[in-house]
Amino acid sequence: MTIDLQGRPVEYIDQGQGPVVVLLHGWAAPISIYQCIVDRLARKYRVLAPQMPGSGNTPEPGQPMVLEDYVEFVAQFCRALGVEECILMGHSNGGRIILSMLARPEPPVRCRKVVLIDAAGVLPKRSAGYYIKIYSYKCARKLAQARLTKPLFGGLYERMRQNRGSDDYKNASEVMKKTLVNLVNLDLTPLMPQVKQNTLLIWGENDTATPLRDGQIMEQKLPESGLAVIKNAGHFPFLENWGQFAAVLDAFL
Repeated sequence: MTIDLQGRPVEYIDQGQGPVVVLLHGWAAPISIYQCIVDRLARKYRVLAPQMPGSGNTPEPGQPMVLEDYVEFVAQFCRALGVEECILMGHSNGGRIILSMLARPEPPVRCRKVVLIDAAGVLPKRSAGYYIKIYSYKCARKLAQARLTKPLFGGLYERMRQNRGSDDYKNASEVMKKTLVNLVNLDLTPLMPQVKQNTLLIWGENDTATPLRDGQIMEQKLPESGLAVIKNAGHFPFLENWGQFAAVLDAFL
C-alpha cells in the first residue's frame, strides 16, 4: 500500500485487525523481510509497517536526515492513519527511532509495550586500531586535496575511500551515506532511563552489527525491560531462529 506524506509516496504494510502494532524496520531493509512477523501478529493485531525514506519504494529525502527527522516521519505516519495508541516494535535502526520517540516528554503516540529487536542506540566499542584507521584516512584526505601532494597521495586516498565503511555505507547514495553518519555515532544510553514502557529486548546471540553487549546495556538502562537471547542467530533472529523468536514474542504479547 502507499500513502502520501507531505508530497512523498510512502510504501507501507497494513494487515490484520485489532489493537495496533507499528513495526519499524532496520536500516535500508525492505519491509517484506518482516512478513513472518507481520503474519504472526496479524492474527490478533492490526500491523502497520512503513518503509522509511530512501529504502524500498519510498523515495529518498531531499537532504540528509537526522534522528529527529525519522521520529517526525513516524509521527506523521501515525497521524495520517489515525493511530493514537499502539505497541511499538523496532529492529536495529527502527529501535533507535523508538527509543528517541519514547524519551520525549510527550511522545507522538501512547504506548504501553515495546519490542526492540537487536536495536541500535549504544555506541560501539572501538579498538585502538579503529582510531588509527580514522586518523590515517583523514591525513590521506588532506594530502590528496593539497595541490603539492595530490599527485602522490590521490590514488592512496581513493583506495582508502572505496574500502572505508560498512556494506550499508558503501551501497548507499550520497544523501543516505550522510544520513547514516548522522545516526551511527549517536549514543542514546542517556535517554534510556526516561523510557518507562514495558520493553522486551530480543537479541541474536551471535549478532555482530549490534552485539549482544548492546542488549545487555539496554537491559540495565531501560527501567522496565527484559532481555531474551535467541540461540544460533545473528542480527536477524526472526529469520535465523523463527521458532524461538516467535515463542518469545507470543509470550510477551
